[in-house]
Amino acid sequence: MGSKNILICIKQVLDSRTVKFDKEMKSIIRDGMEGIINPLDSVALEAALEIKNKEGAHITVITMGPPQSEASLREALAFGADKAILISDPAFKGSDTLATSRVLASAIKKLDVFPDLVLCGMQTTDSETGHVGPQLSEELDLPHVFGVEEIHLESNNFIVKHPSDDGYLETIKGSLPAVLAVTHELCVIRDLPLGSLEAAFTHNNVTIWDAKDLGLKEEDVGYQGSATQVLNLYAPLPRRKGELIEGNSKILLEAFMKKLDELSVLDEENENQQ
Repeated sequence: MGSKNILICIKQVLDSRTVKFDKEMKSIIRDGMEGIINPLDSVALEAALEIKNKEGAHITVITMGPPQSEASLREALAFGADKAILISDPAFKGSDTLATSRVLASAIKKLDVFPDLVLCGMQTTDSETGHVGPQLSEELDLPHVFGVEEIHLESNNFIVKHPSDDGYLETIKGSLPAVLAVTHELCVIRDLPLGSLEAAFTHNNVTIWDAKDLGLKEEDVGYQGSATQVLNLYAPLPRRKGELIEGNSKILLEAFMKKLDELSVLDEENENQQ
């Protein structure tokens, strides 16, 4: 099959217990906050490492974020990635998923060798939109599969399994290069090898690109380049407590009808029918 060039899009996310928001800019405050690799992106990295161990591959990890995101890239290097690229520029602040995908696609196109396979988690813990994978595939004009639970590479093709709309796993075959967004079911993340993290922080280099390096203008990125805006931030309303009723079917039915009567649901239904 030959060694593949695999690119992993990772994102440094914050611990949900320590997240702070800029209410004026309606965005997460990332400066000075410690982060981790988004869990599903770690799954994507693990899947690439498994391919590398079995069949050979060159793995590049890339992220867009503030300077401290470099720590997550070095952690990926410690796990076994071969190259790391940080895309960082104050102009990127406030980018929505569309602007983010535009930046990532520009960086991928700048690579010396275009990847055979692009992997990412299907969503991140800080936004959970699930947009970047599909939008990135559009920017790169590549086939895309969302929610991948199994990956096989055959020559210049991929064969993957993902859940269909009816809940069953379906098999999809397509040609490489492609963008695949993965789920937790794909594989189990290995433990970090002893001593590798220190080596990644002392010996490995991380390439850093900004908007100018990628040929991007201010109107392409950040708030100006975003198609969506956050209009408001608010805490979700507390959920009402449910009521548990036990008994046989007759007791349950009587209790249910009584509750509907108390809520005047039956009266409203009768009025609508009249």
